[in-house]
Parts: sequence; C-alpha cells; structure tokens
Amino acid sequence: MAEPEEYSEAVSLLENLQLSTTPDDLLPSLDAVLSFLQKFSGEDLDSHTHGFVECGILTELYKNLTQGTGDLQLKVVMVLAELAKSEPVRKACVDKGFVPLLLNMLKSSEDIILATQICRALGNICYEHDEGRDAIDDENGLPVLLDLMRSHLKNEDPAASRLRLTACGYLLNVTNTNEKMLEKALTEGALDLLEQYVWQHRDDKEMCNMALLAIGSFVDTELCQHKLQSSTLCNTVVSLLDTKLADCYENMILELFISLSEIDDLKDILADTNLSSHLIRIIQSNTGRLDDGSQQTVKMASDLLVLLLTGDKSMEVMFSKGEGLVFVETVKWLESDSAHLQLSAALAIGNFARRDEHCQKLVEQGIVEKLLNVIRAQSNADGDITLQHAVLSALRNLAIPVSNKSILLKAGVIDVVLCLMPSETMAVVFKLLGVLRMLIDNQEPAAVQLGKNREFVTRLVEWCDVDEHAGVKGEATRLLASLIKNSHSSDVMRNVIKAEGIEHLVAMTVSEHVVMQNEALVALTLIVSSVLEDVAMALKQSDLTESITSILQKEETIPEILCNTLKLTKIICSAGTLKEDIATSGIASLTEKLTNHQDEKVKEAAASLLNTIQILTTER
Repeated sequence: MAEPEEYSEAVSLLENLQLSTTPDDLLPSLDAVLSFLQKFSGEDLDSHTHGFVECGILTELYKNLTQGTGDLQLKVVMVLAELAKSEPVRKACVDKGFVPLLLNMLKSSEDIILATQICRALGNICYEHDEGRDAIDDENGLPVLLDLMRSHLKNEDPAASRLRLTACGYLLNVTNTNEKMLEKALTEGALDLLEQYVWQHRDDKEMCNMALLAIGSFVDTELCQHKLQSSTLCNTVVSLLDTKLADCYENMILELFISLSEIDDLKDILADTNLSSHLIRIIQSNTGRLDDGSQQTVKMASDLLVLLLTGDKSMEVMFSKGEGLVFVETVKWLESDSAHLQLSAALAIGNFARRDEHCQKLVEQGIVEKLLNVIRAQSNADGDITLQHAVLSALRNLAIPVSNKSILLKAGVIDVVLCLMPSETMAVVFKLLGVLRMLIDNQEPAAVQLGKNREFVTRLVEWCDVDEHAGVKGEATRLLASLIKNSHSSDVMRNVIKAEGIEHLVAMTVSEHVVMQNEALVALTLIVSSVLEDVAMALKQSDLTESITSILQKEETIPEILCNTLKLTKIICSAGTLKEDIATSGIASLTEKLTNHQDEKVKEAAASLLNTIQILTTER
C-alpha cells in the first residue's frame, strides 16, 4: 500500500482535478497527476493507481476526454496511458468504455503526437490483458492500427518516428500470445507491413528491434509459417546483418531465426540466404570474449547453425562437397577451448554425416581422430555428458558406410569409446552401444575382439536388463546378437552364455519389432549350431519353448520369422535337456498346421521339423 503521506498527496491531486473546470485549471492539475504517477513503478504504481481509481479518477478522465479538445485531450490520454501501466487498472479502463472512445479518436485525429499517446494508452490497456484485446477486436480496432502504421510508414515528420515505435509496440501487445488476434492481424497484412517497417527504418535500432519483436510474436502460428514460405521477410531480416547497426540487431535476429528454424520448410528458405556466413562471422567476432553477452551470442549463433543443419537442403548447402565455410569452421571448433563450440561441432558433424558420401569425405579429412581426442579429454568422471553424447552420435553415423568401418577400427575407435563404459548416463550408453553395433557389422575380427572382452560382455548383459531405458535395453540386446552373428566364434558365444545373456536373446525372439526378432533367432541358431551342450540348460531356464510356441501360433507371424524359428527348433531337438519340453509343449501340433502354410519355404521347414519331432517322440 502507498505510504500515508503519498496517499494523502494522491487524494489532494485528485481533489484539485475534480475542482478544476476550465482548461487553464485542468492542464496543470493533470500535469501534477502525471508527474506523481511517473515517480512509481511495479507494485508501488499499482497501490497508487488503485487509490486514484477508487476515488473516481477514471470518471474525471472520461468526462474531460469527451468534452475537451486539443491539449486537454492529449494530457488526459497521457494520464490514462500512465494509469494503464498498472495491471489492476486495465479492466477498469475497459469497463469504463475508453477503448471505443480512443479508437474513434485514433481514426479521426491527424495529430501525430495525440495518435502516439492513444497508441500508448491502448497498448498498455491490452498488455497481457485479453479483455482489453477483446474490447479492441469488438470495435474492429486492428485495421485502424494497421492503417495508421501504413499511413506513417514513410512520414518524415520528426514526431512520426515515435509514433511508429509506439504503434509497433501496440501491435505487439494487442496480438502477443492471443491466437485470435494474431490470425486477424496476419490476415490484415501485418507481416508484410512489419517487413516494410524493418527495411524502411533499418537505421533506427529502436524501431527495428520493436518490429522484430512483433514479428517474433507471430512465428508460432501456422498461418505465419505458411505466409513466410512465400514471403521475402526472411531475406529482409538477414539483410539487417549487412547494415551498419548489425551488432544492435544480432541477438534479436538470432532469437527470431531459432524459432523459425524449428520448421523444416523454413530451414530451406534460410539456406538460400547468406545467414550461415553471418553466423560464422558473429561467432568468430565474439569467441574469446569473457563477458556474458558475448558468450550468449556465441551460444545462440552456434545453436542456430546446428538447427539449420537438421534440414536436408540446408545441410547440403553448408557442406558444399566438404568445402563449405560452415563445414570448414565447425571442424576447427572440435579443437576449440569453448566447450559449447566443441559441442556444436560434434552436432554439426553428426548432421553432415547423415549421408554416406559425406561420411566418406569426413573420414578422409581426418575427422575421426579429432572426435576421438574429444572423447579422450571427456572420459573422466567429470566429463561433459552432452559432449560425450554428441561425439558418439557423430561416430555412429560415420561408422554406417561399409567403406568407413575398417578405417574407424584401425583408428582405435572401439578402445577409445570403451573408456565410457562406466557411464551411468543412459543417453550416453545408448549412443555408445550404437557406435559399437555399427562398427562390428560384417567385421569379424572386431566382433571377436569385442566379444572376447569378458568385462565388456558382462556389462553389456547388465544393460540388457535396464528396464528404465527401453532404448538401451533394446540396443544392448541387439549388440549381443550382433556379436554372435558377426564373430562366428564359439569363445564369444560361451562368453555370452557365462554372462547369462541367453535369457535376453530368448526374450528378444518375441519382440514386437520383426528386425529384432530375426536378429535374436539368427543369433540363437548360430549358438545352438556351435555350442548346444553349453547353452541347452540356459535355453531351458529361459523358457525358449514357450517363446517358440508363441511365435508359431500367431497368424500374423511373417514367413521369414516362421522359417528361422522352425530351423532353430529342429536343431535344439537333439538337446537332451530340451527334448521333454519340446515333446510336451504343443509345438508338434502347431508345426503340423504349418505344413499347410501358403509359403513353400515354411511348409518345407515345418515338414522337416515335424519329422524330427516324430522321431524324437518315438525315441521317448
């Protein structure tokens, strides 16, 4: 609440206003009220404006606004604008009927200074206040505002610059976060008008920044995103970075484009501008500065670059056959002292590596060793988890092309990434497993080397049991299957058995993902073909026959899975510990039905298995 002395002063000022009857008396009274209000802000302003409203100041202002002219009207609007800075007063202003009155004045007035103050008052009334916005909409106020802005776009009157700034602020307040008003403003051409404001007044930093703020309030709407695809606004905003005031606009532009770069179609539009070269310049000019502002600018610019790279066209443009400015610079960042630039570099390389031909080029240029150096530096307990994750993502993508695998293996990628094995961060573990699975694919020596690593296999089986992270659980089990498939090594198979990994492979045979089902079936078939005696008990304890029954009885099971399941089952029939389970599980009757399957390969495999089971039953 206001202090007694100040409250008493407010009451006295209002009494003087109420007693004033002529313009000569009213103007100084209004000036005194205005000066008093301008001393306060925030909660202090709220408490004083509350007292004024309670004592009837809005009634006095309304009367003088409707009955007065010229300077008196101007002064009343200025007081009203000051009062409306206080949130509790805005509804009272709407209820009193000020909105239609002010809009009518705005339509008819040719006085630039009065129009400026009216925009200020209306902008304050609707600031974070939907009732105020609705009142403006009820009077069709948006077209009035936009017509005013158009009429003063090129006005060279010194007072017009203030009007343009205030009108832009009013547009921002009346539309911001209000879907209905945003859509109406866009339909009325607000976006094109703001683009004209930006370019026409590019040397007026206050004006430009306010227009950019207003544009930023529109970008989350579908209509704005649609309009931007056929607009030149992105190019116009990028052009601001070529002006003498570019430094003043950088952060605002970065914020705007970070929002826009979430939209795939707009990434392509931005790729056709020279935004990326400006981002590199901004990063270069701010890197090394220790102040928070410069570091934040570097972060925003590098984040924006990475976002742009997630678009296919923009990624291709910036890669430019391995010679693009962005590509060349981001590679350098891997050796930067800035952790954030290192992170951005790793993310950028991961994006460049979305295409096989890029991966090959990256590897040829020695990227792998640079990435491994980052992992080495971040492998301790205090390592940057986000950076570890980004580098592993890049290495995984680089390991996908067949021609790259041997190069990455020769560079020692497996040994380096295994230093992250103690990590308890599941997102890092997920990427680690992905790198290893890609690397050992069709690489027998690497699969043997990794599969013979008892410590790793034991840890891998632990990850197969991580229920809280489905991605790690699935990736770990797939890697387990891959080790068996690609190594063809009985030693690796026995390592998996000793580490109690069989139950996880059996569980994967009934996965909802066909690829994972098949990988598990192939791995188990290879194991039972090589070391059946070693694995038989583990298969029994893992209820393999139940999984087989489940697969065979489902009508939707595809032929490939059926064939592999039947093949696996036939092999385990010779295992003494499993014979009884197979004979009593109902597998025989299911297999007999499959001898009539429409797929010839399934029919053949079923007939072969059925014959084996019948022999098995006879032997019993």
